[in-house]
This record gives sequence, C-alpha cells and structure tokens, in this order.
Amino acid sequence: MLPPAVANLLDVVITRQDTRPKPAPDGLHATLHQMDVPPEAAVFVGDSPTAMTAARAVGVVALGALWGWHPPAALRAAGADHLLPEPASIRPSLMHHLRLTGST
Repeated sequence: MLPPAVANLLDVVITRQDTRPKPAPDGLHATLHQMDVPPEAAVFVGDSPTAMTAARAVGVVALGALWGWHPPAALRAAGADHLLPEPASIRPSLMHHLRLTGST
C-alpha cells in the first residue's frame, strides 16, 4: 500500500501481518535482523507509548515524535530517550549528539 516513491526510499518494510504489533518488539527485532544492524547502532522514532515500549525492549534509542497524537508526558513515561518537536529534528546533528551522549 506504500506509494512507489516512498517504497523506493526504504530498505525494509515490516507490517502488522509480518510480526506481532507494538508494544511487542518483534517488528524492531525483525528489522534490525534484516538490516544486520545491532540495537546499539539504531534509533527508533515513534509517536506512541507502545512504540517507546517496543524500542526500550529492543535496546535502541527511543525518539518520541511530538507531531503524533500522544502528549510528551506519555512518551516520556513510556521510556522516550529524547522528544522530537518536528520531523526536521531528525538530522545528522541529532545522530551525532546521540553518539556522543551514548544514549540507549
């Protein structure tokens, strides 16, 4: 169901039909396995408490997207390492900061 222009940008697509849905970490585990990336080298951007729970269970940095439906307090309570106010916040400078601080 992804438009071709979007699908062509993605290396891996995992759907609810492929694994149990969040908060189960199965989708993240499957993605990391397919991409051959260790959890400590990955980040996960999500806009829900269940997404933060799944990221924490896998051991990846959990980035809470504030442009979703859930308030910042709910994302923090579920384990968000950082809150992102807008999609433009996801930049190389953020990735550099995360590497320097060793957030997990």
